[in-house]
Amino acid sequence: MSLNKEELLQSYGMLHRIFPEDLHVARPYIHMLQHNQESPKALSLALSMSRRMLACGNATHAMSFLFLCRQLNHPDIEEIEDLSNMARYSLSDSEDDSGRTFALIEQLSDSEGLDFITQGSLMQAIDGETIVRQGEHSRTFYLILDGHVDVKIRLENGELKTVNSLHPGDFFGEYACVYKLPRSASIIATGTTLLLEFSDRSIAQLMQHSTVAGDYLIRTVQTRLVHGMTHSLSVFAELHETDRLWAAEESTVDEFNLGEAISGHQLPRSACHILLFGRAELNLPDGTSVPLTTGTMFGDISPHISLPSQATVKATEHTLVCNIPENIFRSFMNAYASFDQQVQILGTSLHQKYQSARTA
Repeated sequence: MSLNKEELLQSYGMLHRIFPEDLHVARPYIHMLQHNQESPKALSLALSMSRRMLACGNATHAMSFLFLCRQLNHPDIEEIEDLSNMARYSLSDSEDDSGRTFALIEQLSDSEGLDFITQGSLMQAIDGETIVRQGEHSRTFYLILDGHVDVKIRLENGELKTVNSLHPGDFFGEYACVYKLPRSASIIATGTTLLLEFSDRSIAQLMQHSTVAGDYLIRTVQTRLVHGMTHSLSVFAELHETDRLWAAEESTVDEFNLGEAISGHQLPRSACHILLFGRAELNLPDGTSVPLTTGTMFGDISPHISLPSQATVKATEHTLVCNIPENIFRSFMNAYASFDQQVQILGTSLHQKYQSARTA
């Protein structure tokens, strides 16, 4: 259900509070205020944005808001002229675009961004409410307008662990929309929280309209998936949080459908590969097949986890594979004795599986 006029105005007001330097938020918000017969507020916002843009060193954008002031017949003509003169003197080719912006609509036009926001619906969660539950199948994307949430994952031992906290302007639920995955974590409100929720169809349309938004979403999904993996798999149990984030930010994720070959040129050679989601099978040259499950680690990067010569890996369902770069893998092997030991254990287990399969 789309936002009505009042909800849309409220949402843009909160987005402007979160992203005060974002032009794609401020400009539509000013026009909405004007159309809603709130001219004094629209005029005040247009003038304050021109001052803010000048303070940020962006004279071009300051000029655009001063032009809006004139269009809206702002009464403070003298200040507008003074600011215009300052902006003209400040114009340069190396303007500073610093300031927090709403990355999802950054490359859209104002009208395209407005169309996207309009497709959302407002939702309020109370303190302690579970908004998303780990493992469930749903396709909703959420943007936090006010309040905070905790991201919790259920570990192998049953413990519920908080791995992140999200704040106004952050979003979640993108895994399900981008990769059609079950929820990888539970999201729980900490205090009263106001959100905009969008269907996966709205997200798909956004990604079609803007490759930049699509790339940003996919990269965010991959980073969060890998970060979650470092908390859920025992091989990473002793890692410091800075190293978990390092792995999450530098690793890549590849997607495979049923029947597609995983090993070979499709994956980077200088990397450790981990089945992040789904299932696969190891096919040996003698025709033997070994099932592989989530958490399986393999790759030529280490003799512990190398596969037999001419063996292939094939997806037996929708599968995601994480690729940890060689420098990070070797750094972890050197810095953490537990990581080295767990890699050896995983490798031994994998070798035992295909030796047993051969003799069965």
